[in-house]
Amino acid sequence: MSTAIFLPKVELSTYEPSKFNNELIKTAIVEHFKEIGDSPLETLVRMDAIAQLFDGVRSELREIVVDELAKYPNGKADVLGSEVTKIESGVKYIYDQDYSWTKLNNEVESLKYALKEREKMLRTINTPMVDPETGEMVHPAPRISTTTFKISLKK
Repeated sequence: MSTAIFLPKVELSTYEPSKFNNELIKTAIVEHFKEIGDSPLETLVRMDAIAQLFDGVRSELREIVVDELAKYPNGKADVLGSEVTKIESGVKYIYDQDYSWTKLNNEVESLKYALKEREKMLRTINTPMVDPETGEMVHPAPRISTTTFKISLKK
């Protein structure tokens, strides 16, 4: 008979943020399901919902946080033992004003299209065949996948 392991209660306002604490809580949750044998599905759905909630809060607060970080030297603040830093992400350059780049890009896009068409053909054949143009043996593309799960929250 195994001893009961209780899932930890995490209060956001008193949680001490650290990789170590995250690892402890994660281990406790995983061990709970290994030891007790309960189905993890309900907990995974709740955790996914909370992750989506946190992502939404982070997105909504982004501008406010960036404005707050502007008050700190170099846009860097030490908060609860963690470093919060203003960064530039998703930097993009626009090259289509350059003739040579546009010409090369058109060639690349043409090759990408040809490659996609070849991939479609390789997915549709079931047995090896001879390419009538080149005489090469063409084999069907093997299909591989990873079995996992997805969670779809109700509206």
